[in-house]
Amino acid sequence: MSGLIKIASLAVVLFLFLALTFQFQFNTSVYVLVQQRQEHANARNIGRWEQSIRLPIVPVAIAVLPRTGKVLAWTADKPNVFSNATTHTLSVIYDPSTHQVNNQNVTITHHNMFCPGLSLDTSGRVVVTGGSTSDATSIYDEVQGRWLSGPPLTVGRGYHSQATLSDGRVFTIGGSWSGPLGGKNGEILDPNKQTWTALPNTLAEPLLTSDFLGPFAGDNHAWLFAWRDDSVFQAGPSRAMNWYGVSSSGACQPAGSRGKDSDSMNGNAVMYDALAGKILAVGGARHYNDAAATNATHIVTLPSDPFTMPHVRELKGMKYPRAYANSVLLPTGEVLITGGATYAKQWADVNATLVPELFHPDTLTFTPLAKMPIPRTYHSVAVLLPDATVLTGGGGLCWEKCLGPEEEINHLDFQRFTPPYLLSGDPRPKILEISDTEVDLGGVFELLVGGEVAEVAMVRYSSATHAINTDQRRVSLVPTVLGKQKGRALHRVEIPKDGGVVVPGYWMVFAISSGKGGMKVPSVAETILIRAK
Repeated sequence: MSGLIKIASLAVVLFLFLALTFQFQFNTSVYVLVQQRQEHANARNIGRWEQSIRLPIVPVAIAVLPRTGKVLAWTADKPNVFSNATTHTLSVIYDPSTHQVNNQNVTITHHNMFCPGLSLDTSGRVVVTGGSTSDATSIYDEVQGRWLSGPPLTVGRGYHSQATLSDGRVFTIGGSWSGPLGGKNGEILDPNKQTWTALPNTLAEPLLTSDFLGPFAGDNHAWLFAWRDDSVFQAGPSRAMNWYGVSSSGACQPAGSRGKDSDSMNGNAVMYDALAGKILAVGGARHYNDAAATNATHIVTLPSDPFTMPHVRELKGMKYPRAYANSVLLPTGEVLITGGATYAKQWADVNATLVPELFHPDTLTFTPLAKMPIPRTYHSVAVLLPDATVLTGGGGLCWEKCLGPEEEINHLDFQRFTPPYLLSGDPRPKILEISDTEVDLGGVFELLVGGEVAEVAMVRYSSATHAINTDQRRVSLVPTVLGKQKGRALHRVEIPKDGGVVVPGYWMVFAISSGKGGMKVPSVAETILIRAK
Protein backbone atom coordinates (compact mmCIF):
# COMPACT_ATOMS: atom_id res chain seq x y z
CA MET A 1 0.00 0.00 0.00
CA SER A 2 2.77 2.46 0.93
CA GLY A 3 4.37 1.77 -2.46
CA LEU A 4 1.17 2.69 -4.28
CA ILE A 5 0.91 5.88 -2.23
CA LYS A 6 4.46 6.81 -3.16
CA ILE A 7 3.78 6.14 -6.85
CA ALA A 8 0.61 8.24 -6.70
CA SER A 9 2.46 11.04 -4.93
CA LEU A 10 5.19 10.99 -7.57
CA ALA A 11 2.56 11.06 -10.30
CA VAL A 12 0.93 14.11 -8.72
CA VAL A 13 4.30 15.84 -8.39
CA LEU A 14 5.14 15.01 -12.01
CA PHE A 15 1.76 16.27 -13.18
CA LEU A 16 2.17 19.52 -11.26
CA PHE A 17 5.70 19.93 -12.61
CA LEU A 18 4.56 19.40 -16.20
CA ALA A 19 1.60 21.72 -15.71
CA LEU A 20 3.77 24.46 -14.25
CA THR A 21 6.37 23.98 -17.01
CA PHE A 22 3.68 24.24 -19.67
CA GLN A 23 2.23 27.31 -18.00
CA PHE A 24 5.69 28.91 -17.78
CA GLN A 25 6.42 28.16 -21.42
CA PHE A 26 2.99 29.43 -22.44
CA ASN A 27 3.42 32.62 -20.42
CA THR A 28 6.93 33.07 -21.84
CA SER A 29 5.66 32.59 -25.38
CA VAL A 30 2.86 35.07 -24.81
CA TYR A 31 5.31 37.55 -23.27
CA VAL A 32 7.71 37.20 -26.21
CA LEU A 33 4.85 37.57 -28.69
CA VAL A 34 3.54 40.67 -26.91
CA GLN A 35 7.06 42.09 -26.72
CA GLN A 36 7.65 41.46 -30.44
CA ARG A 37 4.35 43.12 -31.31
CA GLN A 38 5.23 46.05 -29.08
CA GLU A 39 8.68 46.37 -30.68
CA HIS A 40 7.08 46.25 -34.13
CA ALA A 41 4.55 48.90 -33.11
CA ASN A 42 7.35 51.08 -31.73
CA ALA A 43 9.42 50.60 -34.89
CA ARG A 44 6.60 52.15 -36.89
CA ASN A 45 7.30 55.37 -35.03
CA ILE A 46 11.02 55.24 -34.30
CA GLY A 47 12.56 53.01 -36.97
CA ARG A 48 14.82 50.00 -36.50
CA TRP A 49 18.54 49.28 -36.46
CA GLU A 50 19.58 46.18 -38.37
CA GLN A 51 22.45 43.81 -37.66
CA SER A 52 25.96 45.23 -37.82
CA ILE A 53 28.18 44.22 -40.78
CA ARG A 54 31.79 43.60 -39.82
CA LEU A 55 34.48 45.31 -41.93
CA PRO A 56 38.27 44.97 -42.07
CA ILE A 57 38.64 48.78 -41.74
CA VAL A 58 37.17 51.80 -39.98
CA PRO A 59 35.21 53.45 -42.82
CA VAL A 60 36.13 57.13 -42.67
CA ALA A 61 35.05 58.07 -46.20
CA ILE A 62 32.19 56.61 -48.22
CA ALA A 63 30.50 56.89 -51.62
CA VAL A 64 27.49 55.12 -53.10
CA LEU A 65 28.30 53.84 -56.59
CA PRO A 66 25.37 54.77 -58.83
CA ARG A 67 25.48 51.99 -61.42
CA THR A 68 25.28 49.13 -58.91
CA GLY A 69 24.24 50.66 -55.59
CA LYS A 70 27.34 49.18 -54.01
CA VAL A 71 29.23 51.21 -51.42
CA LEU A 72 32.87 52.23 -51.74
CA ALA A 73 34.57 53.04 -48.43
CA TRP A 74 38.12 53.63 -47.30
CA THR A 75 40.18 54.51 -44.28
CA ALA A 76 43.89 55.45 -44.15
CA ASP A 77 47.13 53.49 -44.48
CA LYS A 78 46.17 51.15 -41.64
CA PRO A 79 42.82 49.57 -40.77
CA ASN A 80 42.32 51.09 -37.31
CA VAL A 81 44.86 53.93 -36.90
CA PHE A 82 46.51 56.40 -39.25
CA SER A 83 50.13 57.50 -39.66
CA ASN A 84 52.30 59.59 -41.98
CA ALA A 85 52.42 57.03 -44.79
CA THR A 86 51.56 58.64 -48.13
CA THR A 87 51.60 55.84 -50.71
CA HIS A 88 48.50 53.70 -50.18
CA THR A 89 44.95 53.47 -48.81
CA LEU A 90 42.96 50.52 -47.45
CA SER A 91 39.56 50.27 -49.11
CA VAL A 92 36.46 48.06 -49.32
CA ILE A 93 33.45 47.67 -51.60
CA TYR A 94 30.32 46.55 -49.79
CA ASP A 95 27.25 45.11 -51.53
CA PRO A 96 24.12 45.95 -49.47
CA SER A 97 22.08 43.30 -51.33
CA THR A 98 24.38 40.39 -50.41
CA HIS A 99 26.42 41.89 -47.53
CA GLN A 100 29.57 40.78 -49.35
CA VAL A 101 32.68 42.81 -48.53
CA ASN A 102 35.67 42.94 -50.88
CA ASN A 103 38.79 44.66 -49.59
CA GLN A 104 41.66 46.23 -51.50
CA ASN A 105 44.96 47.93 -50.71
CA VAL A 106 44.99 50.84 -53.19
CA THR A 107 48.59 51.47 -54.22
CA ILE A 108 48.23 52.34 -57.91
CA THR A 109 47.63 56.07 -57.31
CA HIS A 110 50.28 56.43 -54.55
CA HIS A 111 47.76 58.35 -52.49
CA ASN A 112 46.85 58.07 -48.81
CA MET A 113 43.24 59.27 -49.16
CA PHE A 114 42.67 59.92 -45.45
CA CYS A 115 40.94 63.24 -44.62
CA PRO A 116 40.32 64.26 -48.26
CA GLY A 117 38.06 66.49 -50.26
CA LEU A 118 35.34 64.35 -51.80
CA SER A 119 32.50 64.53 -54.32
CA LEU A 120 30.89 62.62 -57.20
CA ASP A 121 31.45 64.17 -60.61
CA THR A 122 28.82 64.50 -63.33
CA SER A 123 29.63 61.04 -64.71
CA GLY A 124 29.32 59.37 -61.29
CA ARG A 125 33.04 58.96 -60.70
CA VAL A 126 34.35 59.41 -57.14
CA VAL A 127 36.81 62.32 -57.05
CA VAL A 128 39.13 62.26 -54.03
CA THR A 129 41.63 65.05 -53.40
CA GLY A 130 44.43 65.68 -50.93
CA GLY A 131 44.38 64.42 -47.37
CA SER A 132 47.46 62.68 -46.02
CA THR A 133 49.00 62.84 -49.49
CA SER A 134 48.17 66.49 -49.72
CA ASP A 135 48.49 67.33 -53.41
CA ALA A 136 47.20 64.09 -54.96
CA THR A 137 43.97 63.44 -56.83
CA SER A 138 42.53 59.94 -57.20
CA ILE A 139 39.40 59.00 -59.14
CA TYR A 140 37.41 55.79 -58.77
CA ASP A 141 35.81 54.79 -62.07
CA GLU A 142 32.97 52.33 -61.49
CA VAL A 143 32.79 51.35 -65.17
CA GLN A 144 36.43 50.30 -65.20
CA GLY A 145 36.26 49.05 -61.63
CA ARG A 146 39.53 50.67 -60.66
CA TRP A 147 41.26 53.73 -59.26
CA LEU A 148 42.87 56.26 -61.60
CA SER A 149 45.41 58.99 -60.91
CA GLY A 150 44.14 62.52 -61.48
CA PRO A 151 46.00 65.82 -61.85
CA PRO A 152 47.77 67.24 -58.78
CA LEU A 153 46.26 70.08 -56.79
CA THR A 154 47.95 73.48 -57.08
CA VAL A 155 48.41 73.47 -53.30
CA GLY A 156 48.39 70.62 -50.79
CA ARG A 157 45.22 70.27 -48.73
CA GLY A 158 43.58 68.13 -46.05
CA TYR A 159 40.26 68.52 -44.19
CA HIS A 160 39.07 70.65 -47.11
CA SER A 161 35.70 70.50 -48.85
CA GLN A 162 34.86 70.32 -52.52
CA ALA A 163 31.71 70.54 -54.61
CA THR A 164 30.80 69.46 -58.12
CA LEU A 165 29.34 72.35 -60.14
CA SER A 166 26.65 72.57 -62.81
CA ASP A 167 29.16 72.61 -65.67
CA GLY A 168 31.00 69.52 -64.42
CA ARG A 169 33.95 71.30 -62.87
CA VAL A 170 34.92 70.64 -59.24
CA PHE A 171 35.66 73.45 -56.77
CA THR A 172 37.65 73.11 -53.56
CA ILE A 173 38.79 75.49 -50.83
CA GLY A 174 40.48 75.42 -47.39
CA GLY A 175 42.27 72.47 -45.85
CA SER A 176 45.27 73.50 -43.71
CA TRP A 177 45.34 70.14 -41.90
CA SER A 178 47.96 69.08 -44.46
CA GLY A 179 50.14 70.94 -46.94
CA PRO A 180 51.11 74.57 -46.20
CA LEU A 181 49.45 76.36 -43.29
CA GLY A 182 46.89 79.00 -44.24
CA GLY A 183 46.20 80.81 -47.49
CA LYS A 184 44.20 77.88 -48.89
CA ASN A 185 42.28 79.88 -51.45
CA GLY A 186 40.10 78.04 -53.93
CA GLU A 187 41.00 76.15 -57.08
CA ILE A 188 38.99 74.34 -59.72
CA LEU A 189 39.29 71.08 -61.64
CA ASP A 190 38.45 71.02 -65.34
CA PRO A 191 37.60 67.38 -66.07
CA ASN A 192 38.09 67.84 -69.81
CA LYS A 193 41.54 69.41 -69.57
CA GLN A 194 42.41 67.31 -66.50
CA THR A 195 44.01 70.26 -64.74
CA TRP A 196 43.53 72.15 -61.48
CA THR A 197 43.63 75.93 -61.78
CA ALA A 198 44.15 78.31 -58.86
CA LEU A 199 41.42 80.91 -58.27
CA PRO A 200 43.31 83.52 -56.23
CA ASN A 201 40.25 85.69 -55.63
CA THR A 202 38.26 82.88 -53.98
CA LEU A 203 39.68 83.80 -50.62
CA ALA A 204 39.76 81.33 -47.75
CA GLU A 205 40.20 83.94 -45.04
CA PRO A 206 36.51 85.00 -44.93
CA LEU A 207 35.40 81.44 -44.08
CA LEU A 208 37.82 80.95 -41.18
CA THR A 209 36.39 80.05 -37.80
CA SER A 210 37.92 81.46 -34.62
CA ASP A 211 39.41 78.10 -33.67
CA PHE A 212 42.10 78.27 -31.00
CA LEU A 213 44.38 76.33 -33.39
CA GLY A 214 44.11 79.10 -35.98
CA PRO A 215 43.96 78.29 -39.73
CA PHE A 216 45.15 74.72 -39.06
CA ALA A 217 41.60 73.94 -37.93
CA GLY A 218 39.78 77.14 -38.87
CA ASP A 219 39.57 76.56 -42.65
CA ASN A 220 38.34 72.96 -42.41
CA HIS A 221 35.17 71.25 -43.70
CA ALA A 222 33.41 74.16 -45.42
CA TRP A 223 29.67 73.66 -46.06
CA LEU A 224 29.70 74.16 -49.84
CA PHE A 225 26.68 74.22 -52.16
CA ALA A 226 26.77 74.51 -55.94
CA TRP A 227 24.15 77.04 -57.03
CA ARG A 228 22.89 78.92 -60.04
CA ASP A 229 25.21 80.53 -62.63
CA ASP A 230 28.15 78.36 -61.52
CA SER A 231 28.22 80.06 -58.12
CA VAL A 232 29.14 78.34 -54.85
CA PHE A 233 27.53 79.19 -51.51
CA GLN A 234 29.43 78.59 -48.27
CA ALA A 235 26.91 78.20 -45.43
CA GLY A 236 29.38 77.37 -42.64
CA PRO A 237 30.87 76.13 -40.38
CA SER A 238 32.04 79.68 -39.74
CA ARG A 239 29.35 82.02 -38.53
CA ALA A 240 30.15 84.15 -41.57
CA MET A 241 28.68 82.94 -44.86
CA ASN A 242 30.09 83.72 -48.32
CA TRP A 243 29.45 83.53 -52.05
CA TYR A 244 32.19 82.28 -54.38
CA GLY A 245 32.45 82.77 -58.13
CA VAL A 246 34.58 80.49 -60.28
CA SER A 247 35.01 82.45 -63.51
CA SER A 248 38.41 83.83 -64.50
CA SER A 249 40.45 84.27 -61.28
CA GLY A 250 37.39 83.78 -59.08
CA ALA A 251 35.43 86.02 -56.75
CA CYS A 252 34.36 86.17 -53.10
CA GLN A 253 31.52 88.18 -51.56
CA PRO A 254 30.19 88.18 -47.98
CA ALA A 255 26.69 86.74 -47.51
CA GLY A 256 26.05 87.86 -43.95
CA SER A 257 25.98 85.82 -40.77
CA ARG A 258 24.05 82.64 -40.00
CA GLY A 259 21.73 84.51 -37.67
CA LYS A 260 22.95 84.53 -34.08
CA ASP A 261 24.73 81.21 -34.52
CA SER A 262 28.35 80.82 -33.41
CA ASP A 263 31.09 79.10 -35.37
CA SER A 264 29.91 75.50 -35.75
CA MET A 265 32.87 73.34 -36.71
CA ASN A 266 31.93 69.69 -37.31
CA GLY A 267 28.28 70.57 -37.65
CA ASN A 268 26.71 70.05 -41.04
CA ALA A 269 24.24 71.36 -43.57
CA VAL A 270 21.87 69.76 -46.10
CA MET A 271 20.04 71.23 -49.10
CA TYR A 272 16.75 69.46 -48.45
CA ASP A 273 14.72 71.47 -50.97
CA ALA A 274 16.85 72.44 -53.97
CA LEU A 275 14.01 74.07 -55.91
CA ALA A 276 13.48 76.53 -53.06
CA GLY A 277 17.19 76.76 -52.18
CA LYS A 278 16.54 75.65 -48.59
CA ILE A 279 19.44 74.46 -46.45
CA LEU A 280 19.15 72.91 -42.98
CA ALA A 281 22.19 73.73 -40.78
CA VAL A 282 22.60 71.88 -37.49
CA GLY A 283 25.00 71.43 -34.61
CA GLY A 284 28.76 71.85 -34.39
CA ALA A 285 31.13 73.41 -31.87
CA ARG A 286 33.17 76.61 -31.58
CA HIS A 287 36.42 74.68 -31.90
CA TYR A 288 37.42 71.49 -33.69
CA ASN A 289 38.34 69.70 -30.47
CA ASP A 290 37.75 70.16 -26.74
CA ALA A 291 34.59 72.24 -27.05
CA ALA A 292 30.94 71.88 -26.11
CA ALA A 293 28.62 71.00 -28.98
CA THR A 294 25.49 72.96 -29.80
CA ASN A 295 21.98 72.00 -30.83
CA ALA A 296 21.58 75.15 -32.92
CA THR A 297 19.34 74.83 -35.96
CA HIS A 298 18.87 77.26 -38.83
CA ILE A 299 17.19 77.33 -42.23
CA VAL A 300 19.19 79.24 -44.83
CA THR A 301 17.22 80.03 -47.99
CA LEU A 302 19.28 80.97 -51.03
CA PRO A 303 18.01 83.68 -53.38
CA SER A 304 17.40 82.94 -57.04
CA ASP A 305 20.12 85.43 -57.92
CA PRO A 306 23.52 84.46 -56.50
CA PHE A 307 25.68 87.04 -54.74
CA THR A 308 22.65 88.55 -53.03
CA MET A 309 21.76 88.07 -49.38
CA PRO A 310 20.17 84.78 -48.27
CA HIS A 311 17.36 84.58 -45.74
CA VAL A 312 18.22 83.01 -42.37
CA ARG A 313 15.66 81.66 -39.94
CA GLU A 314 16.55 80.35 -36.50
CA LEU A 315 14.52 77.32 -35.37
CA LYS A 316 14.04 75.61 -32.06
CA GLY A 317 17.15 73.51 -31.68
CA MET A 318 17.63 69.78 -31.97
CA LYS A 319 16.80 67.81 -28.85
CA TYR A 320 20.48 66.89 -28.42
CA PRO A 321 23.70 68.89 -28.95
CA ARG A 322 25.89 67.29 -31.61
CA ALA A 323 29.35 67.66 -33.09
CA TYR A 324 30.74 65.03 -35.52
CA ALA A 325 27.17 63.95 -36.42
CA ASN A 326 26.01 62.98 -39.92
CA SER A 327 22.88 64.30 -41.64
CA VAL A 328 21.27 62.20 -44.36
CA LEU A 329 18.60 63.52 -46.72
CA LEU A 330 15.71 61.07 -47.13
CA PRO A 331 13.46 60.68 -50.20
CA THR A 332 10.56 62.23 -48.28
CA GLY A 333 12.46 65.48 -47.70
CA GLU A 334 13.03 64.66 -44.05
CA VAL A 335 16.59 64.70 -42.71
CA LEU A 336 17.96 61.92 -40.51
CA ILE A 337 20.61 63.14 -38.05
CA THR A 338 22.67 60.34 -36.54
CA GLY A 339 25.41 60.10 -33.95
CA GLY A 340 27.69 62.87 -32.87
CA ALA A 341 28.77 63.91 -29.39
CA THR A 342 27.67 66.50 -26.86
CA TYR A 343 31.31 67.53 -26.42
CA ALA A 344 33.75 67.62 -29.33
CA LYS A 345 36.51 65.23 -28.37
CA GLN A 346 38.37 63.37 -31.10
CA TRP A 347 38.67 59.58 -30.84
CA ALA A 348 36.32 59.21 -27.87
CA ASP A 349 32.78 57.92 -27.42
CA VAL A 350 32.29 59.02 -23.82
CA ASN A 351 30.07 61.93 -24.87
CA ALA A 352 28.30 60.09 -27.69
CA THR A 353 24.75 61.11 -28.62
CA LEU A 354 22.99 57.80 -29.21
CA VAL A 355 19.47 58.98 -30.05
CA PRO A 356 19.06 60.03 -33.71
CA GLU A 357 16.59 62.69 -34.72
CA LEU A 358 14.34 63.17 -37.73
CA PHE A 359 13.81 66.69 -39.04
CA HIS A 360 10.37 67.30 -40.52
CA PRO A 361 10.42 70.09 -43.13
CA ASP A 362 6.65 70.60 -42.99
CA THR A 363 6.58 71.39 -39.27
CA LEU A 364 10.25 72.39 -38.82
CA THR A 365 10.46 70.09 -35.79
CA PHE A 366 12.55 67.11 -34.68
CA THR A 367 11.43 63.65 -33.58
CA PRO A 368 13.70 61.25 -31.61
CA LEU A 369 14.14 57.81 -33.15
CA ALA A 370 15.41 54.37 -32.11
CA LYS A 371 18.53 54.46 -29.98
CA MET A 372 21.74 53.60 -31.80
CA PRO A 373 23.37 50.34 -30.63
CA ILE A 374 26.82 51.62 -31.66
CA PRO A 375 28.20 55.14 -31.03
CA ARG A 376 29.06 57.10 -34.18
CA THR A 377 31.22 60.12 -33.38
CA TYR A 378 34.46 61.41 -34.91
CA HIS A 379 35.33 59.70 -38.23
CA SER A 380 31.86 58.20 -38.69
CA VAL A 381 29.87 58.25 -41.93
CA ALA A 382 26.27 57.89 -43.16
CA VAL A 383 24.60 57.86 -46.60
CA LEU A 384 21.24 57.13 -48.23
CA LEU A 385 20.92 53.86 -50.15
CA PRO A 386 18.66 53.33 -53.19
CA ASP A 387 16.26 51.16 -51.17
CA ALA A 388 15.53 54.24 -48.99
CA THR A 389 17.38 52.88 -45.95
CA VAL A 390 20.41 54.62 -44.42
CA LEU A 391 23.86 53.10 -44.04
CA THR A 392 25.97 54.27 -41.10
CA GLY A 393 29.42 53.17 -40.01
CA GLY A 394 32.83 53.93 -38.59
CA GLY A 395 34.07 56.12 -35.80
CA GLY A 396 37.51 56.11 -34.21
CA LEU A 397 40.71 55.64 -36.26
CA CYS A 398 43.19 57.26 -33.89
CA TRP A 399 46.54 58.87 -34.65
CA GLU A 400 49.20 56.11 -34.37
CA LYS A 401 47.69 54.59 -31.21
CA CYS A 402 44.42 54.95 -29.36
CA LEU A 403 44.68 56.33 -25.83
CA GLY A 404 41.92 54.05 -24.51
CA PRO A 405 40.56 50.56 -25.13
CA GLU A 406 40.64 50.21 -28.91
CA GLU A 407 37.49 48.09 -29.01
CA GLU A 408 35.58 50.96 -27.37
CA ILE A 409 36.90 53.59 -29.80
CA ASN A 410 37.26 51.95 -33.23
CA HIS A 411 34.15 50.76 -35.02
CA LEU A 412 35.06 48.54 -37.96
CA ASP A 413 31.54 48.04 -39.25
CA PHE A 414 28.50 49.23 -41.17
CA GLN A 415 24.97 49.23 -39.80
CA ARG A 416 21.77 49.92 -41.66
CA PHE A 417 18.87 51.95 -40.30
CA THR A 418 15.32 51.28 -41.52
CA PRO A 419 13.34 54.54 -41.20
CA PRO A 420 9.76 54.53 -39.85
CA TYR A 421 8.27 55.08 -43.30
CA LEU A 422 9.26 51.53 -44.30
CA LEU A 423 7.67 50.05 -41.15
CA SER A 424 4.37 51.91 -41.22
CA GLY A 425 2.46 49.00 -42.73
CA ASP A 426 1.41 51.13 -45.70
CA PRO A 427 2.19 49.63 -49.12
CA ARG A 428 5.21 50.97 -50.98
CA PRO A 429 4.78 52.24 -54.51
CA LYS A 430 6.74 50.20 -57.02
CA ILE A 431 8.43 51.67 -60.08
CA LEU A 432 7.76 49.08 -62.77
CA GLU A 433 9.44 50.85 -65.65
CA ILE A 434 11.37 54.03 -66.41
CA SER A 435 11.39 55.30 -69.98
CA ASP A 436 14.91 56.76 -69.98
CA THR A 437 17.96 56.24 -67.82
CA GLU A 438 19.78 59.28 -69.27
CA VAL A 439 18.01 62.64 -69.61
CA ASP A 440 19.20 66.19 -70.33
CA LEU A 441 18.53 69.08 -67.99
CA GLY A 442 15.04 70.34 -68.79
CA GLY A 443 14.13 66.99 -70.31
CA VAL A 444 11.32 64.59 -69.45
CA PHE A 445 10.98 60.93 -68.59
CA GLU A 446 8.08 58.63 -67.81
CA LEU A 447 7.51 56.28 -64.90
CA LEU A 448 5.14 53.34 -64.81
CA VAL A 449 4.27 52.89 -61.15
CA GLY A 450 2.20 50.36 -59.27
CA GLY A 451 0.34 51.91 -56.36
CA GLU A 452 -0.63 55.42 -55.37
CA VAL A 453 1.82 58.25 -56.14
CA ALA A 454 1.65 61.69 -54.53
CA GLU A 455 4.99 62.99 -55.75
CA VAL A 456 8.23 62.00 -57.44
CA ALA A 457 11.43 62.94 -55.66
CA MET A 458 15.00 62.88 -56.92
CA VAL A 459 17.94 62.63 -54.52
CA ARG A 460 21.48 62.91 -55.89
CA TYR A 461 23.85 60.01 -55.25
CA SER A 462 26.37 61.10 -52.68
CA SER A 463 29.59 60.70 -50.76
CA ALA A 464 30.59 61.66 -47.21
CA THR A 465 33.55 62.10 -44.91
CA HIS A 466 34.08 64.04 -41.68
CA ALA A 467 30.36 64.99 -41.45
CA ILE A 468 30.50 66.66 -44.88
CA ASN A 469 28.37 65.59 -47.87
CA THR A 470 28.29 68.25 -50.59
CA ASP A 471 26.60 65.93 -53.13
CA GLN A 472 23.23 65.23 -51.55
CA ARG A 473 20.28 67.43 -52.44
CA ARG A 474 16.60 66.75 -53.16
CA VAL A 475 14.21 67.92 -55.86
CA SER A 476 10.47 67.29 -55.43
CA LEU A 477 8.46 67.02 -58.65
CA VAL A 478 4.72 66.78 -59.28
CA PRO A 479 4.15 64.17 -62.00
CA THR A 480 1.51 64.39 -64.71
CA VAL A 481 -0.66 61.26 -64.94
CA LEU A 482 -0.86 60.08 -68.55
CA GLY A 483 -3.07 57.05 -67.92
CA LYS A 484 -4.26 54.51 -65.33
CA GLN A 485 -5.07 50.82 -65.55
CA LYS A 486 -5.48 48.08 -62.92
CA GLY A 487 -3.61 49.78 -60.08
CA ARG A 488 -0.87 51.08 -62.34
CA ALA A 489 -0.33 54.59 -63.62
CA LEU A 490 1.97 56.14 -66.20
CA HIS A 491 3.49 59.40 -64.98
CA ARG A 492 5.31 62.09 -66.93
CA VAL A 493 8.09 63.90 -65.03
CA GLU A 494 9.85 67.08 -66.13
CA ILE A 495 13.33 67.90 -64.88
CA PRO A 496 14.17 71.54 -64.07
CA LYS A 497 16.48 73.27 -66.53
CA ASP A 498 18.95 74.87 -64.10
CA GLY A 499 22.05 72.80 -63.41
CA GLY A 500 22.74 74.91 -60.35
CA VAL A 501 19.60 73.43 -58.83
CA VAL A 502 19.73 69.96 -60.37
CA VAL A 503 23.49 69.37 -60.45
CA PRO A 504 24.20 66.99 -63.35
CA GLY A 505 25.21 63.45 -62.45
CA TYR A 506 23.47 60.36 -61.15
CA TRP A 507 20.25 60.72 -59.18
CA MET A 508 17.94 58.32 -57.37
CA VAL A 509 14.32 58.61 -58.52
CA PHE A 510 11.67 57.70 -55.93
CA ALA A 511 7.90 57.41 -56.31
CA ILE A 512 6.31 58.50 -53.03
CA SER A 513 2.84 57.79 -51.69
CA SER A 514 1.08 59.85 -49.03
CA GLY A 515 0.35 56.81 -46.82
CA LYS A 516 -2.88 56.14 -44.95
CA GLY A 517 -1.62 57.68 -41.75
CA GLY A 518 -0.15 60.70 -43.47
CA MET A 519 3.39 59.23 -43.45
CA LYS A 520 5.02 59.44 -46.87
CA VAL A 521 6.26 56.06 -48.15
CA PRO A 522 8.97 55.91 -50.84
CA SER A 523 9.55 53.22 -53.44
CA VAL A 524 12.88 51.59 -54.14
CA ALA A 525 14.75 54.02 -56.39
CA GLU A 526 15.44 53.86 -60.07
CA THR A 527 18.68 55.48 -61.22
CA ILE A 528 18.89 58.23 -63.80
CA LEU A 529 21.82 60.17 -65.24
CA ILE A 530 21.05 63.86 -65.70
CA ARG A 531 23.31 65.31 -68.35
CA ALA A 532 24.47 68.90 -68.64
CA LYS A 533 23.47 70.63 -71.85
